[in-house]
Amino acid sequence: MSLDCRDVATFYRYEIRAALRERSIVINTLLIPIFMYPFLLWAMFTGITYVMGQVEGLRSRVVLDDQTGQLDDFKQRLVKDEKCDLQRPRTREKALEQIKAGDLDALIELALAAPGPKSPPGNFSVRIYFDRSKDRSEQARGRLEEALGAYRSQWLENEAARLQVTGEQWQGFRIERKNVASSRQMGRFLLSTMLPLFLVIMIAVGCFYPAVDSTAGERERSTWETSMSTAASRSSILTAKYLYVATLGSVAGLINLAAMMLSAKAVLAPLTQQIGEKFEFRIPFAALPVMALGTVLLALFIAAVMMLLASFARTFREGQAMITPFYMAIILPVVFIRPDGPFTPQQALIPIVNVTKLFAQAINGDIQILNTILTLLSELACVVIVLRFASMIVGFEDFMIGSYRGSLVKFVKERLLKRKQAAPLGEVR
Repeated sequence: MSLDCRDVATFYRYEIRAALRERSIVINTLLIPIFMYPFLLWAMFTGITYVMGQVEGLRSRVVLDDQTGQLDDFKQRLVKDEKCDLQRPRTREKALEQIKAGDLDALIELALAAPGPKSPPGNFSVRIYFDRSKDRSEQARGRLEEALGAYRSQWLENEAARLQVTGEQWQGFRIERKNVASSRQMGRFLLSTMLPLFLVIMIAVGCFYPAVDSTAGERERSTWETSMSTAASRSSILTAKYLYVATLGSVAGLINLAAMMLSAKAVLAPLTQQIGEKFEFRIPFAALPVMALGTVLLALFIAAVMMLLASFARTFREGQAMITPFYMAIILPVVFIRPDGPFTPQQALIPIVNVTKLFAQAINGDIQILNTILTLLSELACVVIVLRFASMIVGFEDFMIGSYRGSLVKFVKERLLKRKQAAPLGEVR
């Protein structure tokens, strides 16, 4: 089958115009990358901030069991604490039942420490009962530990003054934290954690609906046979459809990249302020061409596989069902990849994983020439292999006219494998 560039261009323009008139394709390819993921990030972090604020504003319901009878100062500290609601005493069993039921947040027991030569007078032990599965109870535990820490510091100062020991003498060691990473490095690390995952998802989403619509969708609308009966060769038609799907996948990825870059600072600013670290969200200029090329190659690979799977479906719903396992398979490896881990040549040969690592390394400004070349070549090789495999399937007439009923796996078992096994027998004859 010959390939006519003019026919390819004609059908390609037709597919693009038809896609721009299709609401579902426009929403998933253009609107979701621009608005949805920045909005989801904003909603997620805003929700986290709101929930944390709600929990922070609640008073912790606490029961104090002072078995020492000597810690009125600590009790008064809790009474004066506006964030603690010190309730009447009750038995341990009753308090634990109420903590599990959510009617009480924490129980704190104070007991005298075992006497000994190294135990100063007034020393005591503390036990806090709480429910980690409940936010209010976890918050109460933190508040009680904070109050205990303040009381302990005051107690140590008083004890040191009684023994005429200066603060420098009884202070054994001091811990001071210093983050040596710059604000730009912190911002790149955060972007390298989120952006590669979103890019892979958006490229897959951008290819998903066009791949199903241009194959199974046309079979369902009975327009597949009409396209195949035109004067253009089948290779030209299929090439145009493939380029159309890959184009929308690339556009979805590139738009998502631009949208994330423009909205990252505004979306993530509230979260970074609460952490207390400074972040500068800026991708190195040299990383943009690498990421753009990786996006296009990844879109070419994903589009080829999705079209190959969906072309065996008779309806749009069947096409979605056939593509969904592949969609999940390309997302799962991305979730478990450490963006700050080393990028090895072995990883550069694994599809999807290599592009994800390349994105992360490029965002961090660490572009390794060898791994970059291996990634691009291996991804290009995967595209060629899938397209070569597809050209073998296109040679079967029942597949092209839509009379074959079955999946890709069934087709490979029934046609390709049996034909290879039958070839030696034919030679003997």
